Amino acid sequence: MGVDDSEHMKTIRRWLAGEVVNNTTGIKIVGGPFKGQIKIVRLRPDGTPLSPLPAPGRQVGPTRHVYEAARSTRASAGLVYTYLGVEPTPTVEAESKLA
Repeated sequence: MGVDDSEHMKTIRRWLAGEVVNNTTGIKIVGGPFKGQIKIVRLRPDGTPLSPLPAPGRQVGPTRHVYEAARSTRASAGLVYTYLGVEPTPTVEAESKLA
């Protein structure tokens, strides 16, 4: 049995296809700098994903991009992450009030 046939890889392929496995699924990202990628997320007890979602795992330059889950009949998971835009960064004045 090769690495590609492992149970782990089979589960990942199911997630990427939008199937819910162990309360986790892959949701396609629509728009923004991560357009076309799939984010694998654990669903909440009510079956909804984390939303809003910060950019998948990293920043692009000095900004963070934010996505919101939305229902979609065109996606295999029934959900997509739509691009909301750049996460607001705290101003120096706001940061000084927190100190």
